[in-house]
Amino acid sequence: MPSKHLLRLRGFHFATLLVMGLLAGPAAGTVPATAPAALPATTLEAEPSEEPATLRFYNRDIITFRSRFLGHSPATRVEAARNNITRVVFQPGVAKLGFNEIPSGLVITINGEAATIITPADLDTLNHQTMAQARAQVEKNLGAAIRIYETQSGPRDLAIGVGWSLLAVLVTAGLLYLLVRMGGRWRDRFDRWVNRRVSGLHSESARHFIEALKMAGSGVIKIIGWLIALLILEEMVRFILGRFPYTRPWAEAMTGWLWSLLSDWGMGIVEAIPGLLAAALILFGGKLLAQAISLTFRGVQSGRFALFGVDAPLAEPTRKLVVAVVWLFAIAMAYPYLPGAQTEAFKGLSVLVGLMISIGASSIVGQAASGFTILYSRTMQVGDLVRIQDTEGFVQQIGLFSTRIRTVTGVDVNFPSSVVLGDKLQNFSRNPDGPGMWLETGVTIGYDTPWRQVHRLLTSAAETTPGVEKQPAPFVIQRALGDFYVEYVLRARVLDLETRGQVLSALHANIQDAFNAEGVQIMSPNYEADPETPKLVPREHWEGLPAPDGTQGAR
Repeated sequence: MPSKHLLRLRGFHFATLLVMGLLAGPAAGTVPATAPAALPATTLEAEPSEEPATLRFYNRDIITFRSRFLGHSPATRVEAARNNITRVVFQPGVAKLGFNEIPSGLVITINGEAATIITPADLDTLNHQTMAQARAQVEKNLGAAIRIYETQSGPRDLAIGVGWSLLAVLVTAGLLYLLVRMGGRWRDRFDRWVNRRVSGLHSESARHFIEALKMAGSGVIKIIGWLIALLILEEMVRFILGRFPYTRPWAEAMTGWLWSLLSDWGMGIVEAIPGLLAAALILFGGKLLAQAISLTFRGVQSGRFALFGVDAPLAEPTRKLVVAVVWLFAIAMAYPYLPGAQTEAFKGLSVLVGLMISIGASSIVGQAASGFTILYSRTMQVGDLVRIQDTEGFVQQIGLFSTRIRTVTGVDVNFPSSVVLGDKLQNFSRNPDGPGMWLETGVTIGYDTPWRQVHRLLTSAAETTPGVEKQPAPFVIQRALGDFYVEYVLRARVLDLETRGQVLSALHANIQDAFNAEGVQIMSPNYEADPETPKLVPREHWEGLPAPDGTQGAR
């Protein structure tokens, strides 16, 4: 090897270059008998390495180095070999590949110049590779790369590749255009076929079924169209890459990748069939058990029979709870049989989904728990008259997540289950005295009015009010003795809860009339002095004051 070339090689020190120059000789062939004796054998020994590196030339794999040589790592050896090959091949003339065998390995030469050396430690021992096989691999790969570079890398070949690429793009665009047009025609034909098949159905549910069937068919056609489009694009890219020598290995790799991918998918589908069948059987068994449980609890709800003390109001929430437990157990049993369930990706996705559900659905789980507590504690039931916070009405629905009541004015109000459970709930329909409820109202009267008179006026007003029950009789209690007045509370019983508001309004009117008739003021006297005239409405003005024109005033 000329001395000017020795200085251009990178990654090897001077001793390495000297050894290669002595071993290579003027041309590829056998090594002179005196060459191995020029240096001690220990100088050429290779050292094992755990970081292999692959030599590539013109985008093609040549050989893999797996050992150190003269202290240089596989990566350094790859860089030096690549620089040597590039320098020699780029020179004018036809590059000729050669090999020199030496006791420490195989020297690769190009035009008689040493490019690199393959040592026994570089061989693939796992696949029992021999030095002869390594030589054949290098001769095939590197020889093909050199020939392609020298014969197909000119401007003319590049122009031909560009032309074929433009033609491939035009053909691909035309195929995609035809695919879009054909997809629209296929969808129209499918819709017409569905309309012909179900032309005799005109019910609302049939129309919904037809629309769902059309949407499903359109979705299937779109998926098939996308798959065909992706296949066309993949073939276009593979064809274009194959038109240029440098990118041709990528095209070959794409062909192998596609067939390998399809083969892996096919094998994966075949291997997944037993597990899918097992999971389907488990889920089918869970479905049958859930249906049996639903039938049982619907019988309890309809009153045909009783089960473990569960009555009709608790049948539906109990059914939902038991069915949810059954499905959870079925999913847990079927999970190990699902394809890919044991992979780290599947496990990570399961953990992520569980974390999202536990964080995002914490309020939902809390609402459901509150709903179950309300249902099983039997604090109220549908039809009860209740007061939640400041809203009073009849219970319309008790669900897991909310309770709906309807006020006396016909307004529906929804309360979250957690609010119902955490706030004060008054149920006016629950009374130990039987059906109906107690109305409660009161007045505050000064100490200058006899309490016996106040009791008589309140009870007489209640007895003359329509809707108030005679038995048990209305009664009055004195709740508090304030600084300026006595607080009286009247309790009267009504049977029809829906008329509670009207009865209470009529009772208040009768109380005002009774107290006005006897001259007793209702004024809760927090005062500094008595008024000059009593705060009363004379009997002759109970229907309203006369208007200036002689007509009756407002009531």
